[in-house]
Amino acid sequence: MSEAALKGTGEEAWRWAIGVTIAALAVGGVVAAILVMPRAVEANNRACITAYANDLHADLAAFAQDPAWQAQYVEAITACSR
Repeated sequence: MSEAALKGTGEEAWRWAIGVTIAALAVGGVVAAILVMPRAVEANNRACITAYANDLHADLAAFAQDPAWQAQYVEAITACSR
């Protein structure tokens, strides 16, 4: 093999290594985003419902017996799910 051919092979190997590294980082970023997303959605829903319902159902026994509180909780869930 000529010296020029060997030099070209080395440059191509570096390009492949850089490409594989970038692809691995991109795939890792997508996987990380997919794993974190459900936790963020759950936290946002919990914060929305708490803010919307204004902590009216803090007392579980009273909440279970008061239809008005239950209706407001259902309304909060409906509003936060949009």
